[in-house]
Amino acid sequence: MKFIIPSLFLSILSYIFFFYPLSIASFLFFLFCLFFFRNPRRFSKEPRNCLVSPADGKVVEVKDAVGGEFVDSETTQVSIFMSLSNVHVNRAPCDGLVTKVVHRQGRFALAWKQEVDKVNERNYILLEGEDKILVVQIAGFLARRITCYVSDGAKVRRGDPVGIIAFGSRVDVYIPKTYECMVKLGQKVKAGITPVAKRRGNHGTKEA
Repeated sequence: MKFIIPSLFLSILSYIFFFYPLSIASFLFFLFCLFFFRNPRRFSKEPRNCLVSPADGKVVEVKDAVGGEFVDSETTQVSIFMSLSNVHVNRAPCDGLVTKVVHRQGRFALAWKQEVDKVNERNYILLEGEDKILVVQIAGFLARRITCYVSDGAKVRRGDPVGIIAFGSRVDVYIPKTYECMVKLGQKVKAGITPVAKRRGNHGTKEA
């Protein structure tokens, strides 16, 4: 977001002083920033027992995993790769209380590769409601800036923005085994809309 106003200002200033190539380049960058940092309103019509996707993009991995120091039980890890054309605002997959936010320094390997969740720069967001849900923002080769909107103690509703990663990246969500995974490898998903998992059982059928 910090690039939008300066790029527009530079474009106008360059135009006033007849630096037309710089003015055009700055204005094009301004338009790109408006497109990239867009934040459309999202409303889910899924039942309350469904978790929604925390990111726009393509599912690049679905596997059994353990959330490590944050979630010590077995989970299903769903990894979503965001290309430059995707909306990069990340959203809460469920209602809950943010009980832990931890940022880890790391590398900037290509985000669609396996194991980047262990070596790349990343930010962990642990949500606790009926279950513990772990969301991990992972920086990629182009994404060098992770921004988290929430902190410990914050209450979020399903679909609320929780952060953004600039210029191509990945988001992982660790889903407890009390939920049935609803996405498959290669599927395209939308943050705050696409259901990624449904809690097993018949309760929680009320819509958002």
